[in-house]
Amino acid sequence: MNFSLWQEVVKTALIGTERHTWKLNVPNHQLSEILSCLDSSDKEGSLLSAAGAFALYQRAGKISFDKPPKQNKSESEELLDCSLVSRQHLALILTGNAKLLPEWLTVAAAAKRRVPSEYLPHLLTLGQKQSNLRAFILPVLGKRGYWLAKHNSDWNYVNSEITDKTLQIGNKEARRLLLQRLREQDAHIAREQLQKAWKKESGEERASLLAALEINLSMNDEPFLEAALDDKRKQVRDVAAKLLSLLPKSRLCQRMIERVRPLIIFKHNSVQVTLPSTCDASAALKGDRQTIRDGIDQSRYSSALGEKASLLLQMLCCVPPSFWCNNWGKTPQELLQVVDGSEWEKMLLEAWATAALKSQDSASAEVLLPNASKFYHSYLGNGEELVVGLLKLLGQDKADALILQTLLENQGKLLSVNHPAYTLLKHYHSPWSGKVSQLVLSSIRKYIEANKQWEGVMRSLFQSFALYMEPSTEGAAELSAVVGEGSFWQDFVNEFLATLLFRFEMIQELQSE
Repeated sequence: MNFSLWQEVVKTALIGTERHTWKLNVPNHQLSEILSCLDSSDKEGSLLSAAGAFALYQRAGKISFDKPPKQNKSESEELLDCSLVSRQHLALILTGNAKLLPEWLTVAAAAKRRVPSEYLPHLLTLGQKQSNLRAFILPVLGKRGYWLAKHNSDWNYVNSEITDKTLQIGNKEARRLLLQRLREQDAHIAREQLQKAWKKESGEERASLLAALEINLSMNDEPFLEAALDDKRKQVRDVAAKLLSLLPKSRLCQRMIERVRPLIIFKHNSVQVTLPSTCDASAALKGDRQTIRDGIDQSRYSSALGEKASLLLQMLCCVPPSFWCNNWGKTPQELLQVVDGSEWEKMLLEAWATAALKSQDSASAEVLLPNASKFYHSYLGNGEELVVGLLKLLGQDKADALILQTLLENQGKLLSVNHPAYTLLKHYHSPWSGKVSQLVLSSIRKYIEANKQWEGVMRSLFQSFALYMEPSTEGAAELSAVVGEGSFWQDFVNEFLATLLFRFEMIQELQSE
């Protein structure tokens, strides 16, 4: 009997019946009658029954597995195992506290711990479905996790080997992952591999693979991306334009500067704005094809701005704030003062915030973030992306210091949607310092004291704060004292304190093992 049938049983047992659909087909064999009677709706039961049937027939000498392929065992582990308590913490997280998973994985990695074997399939599947978790998952898989991932193609993000063959004939997702990994290792070779296959790719695959060049993007990629602006597929041209806009010295960014230079004039200590002509098919016929080629068109129209102002905003988003500072002889802070109160203030702040993120201008980011409420509800609908990106650009220490300063400068204001720190705290998804945590805790206490009625928006926001605050924040338990019996805030306080306590115990257990 073909050994592959037994392998199918073993593979399903390793990966799990929920992650691998197995079918046993044994034509012209005595086993077929037994296997055909198995209840396919009971996946686990039928798997065990099939394994039992195989074992029984083999012992009876009815079937033999001739020269079964040798199963490579997992290598010896280098990372340490977790304690029973840490296992319990992980189990609770996986069954209902998913937002705490990145922190558990981060602390475990720092403590040189590995994920318990029984949770590997669940975690590997999470990584397959949520690419943002992969960087947290990979360091704690251990040798067994990498070994197990080889048995399921859905988990190929873990072990994918970079080969010419896979890059040529693999499926779109596998090829994209491989190209991204190759970009991390050698950006030049990755670009060369893409160029070799470029003409043979479909438009959809060209766009997907081209996006991988964002990893370790540099001016070395500029000629290839510039050529891609002439691609027949708009999807490809848009990706190329986006990547070129991330390179301040690219020809695309220089063309944008020349377009907006005469449209934004600094005069008499104020900004004068002239709107551009339309950018559509008729404009292309008049010789404005280059603007459309650079990705500026009416598809990103904002009804709140209007057609021409929407086009101007798109262009401005590709012009680094440093250009305006140098051109007008102003610091980033002075730029904001120049446009303060102008009818174009929101548009210009949104453009500068987008351009600062594209050009990785941390000096401008530091000035723009305290004014985030002015561009958060953006014309292009990317306000949240801008705030999150600018905070990451600053780095944890500077972002924490900026938020601390904003809180200290506004201690007399109630922490609500109108507070200057509201938008920053809402999107600051890194561990907070003790000082920021203490000030926020004090602000929450004041808010509860001032608002005895149910407030869903702030309650939800405050609950999210418990994920990032210093879990041992002094005085946290005293929050219960400001909540009366039967208060609308009672459940919130209980959940809030429970989250802080869980995180404290989780971190302490992993670090002390």
